[in-house]
Amino acid sequence: MKVHYINILLFALPLNILVGSPHKKPSITPNFPPNTRLLCDCELYSPANYDDDPQMKKIMENFDRQTSQRFHEYDERMKTTRQK
Repeated sequence: MKVHYINILLFALPLNILVGSPHKKPSITPNFPPNTRLLCDCELYSPANYDDDPQMKKIMENFDRQTSQRFHEYDERMKTTRQK
């Protein structure tokens, strides 16, 4: 049994040296920093650009009408479910 302990210790020592060796080869792939993508506040999509456009006014009115209708329908559904 003593022989096995010695073999284990003799095997573990070179294994620790190989694993913990500081002389590793550098990786082949370069390490690039990630690109940062941020949203910026710009005047391109501001409402002032669309105020004078009649087509855009019609689209915005239609959207407002549909969303308000959906909110009213949702309110009615919530009232009926709360009453049950």
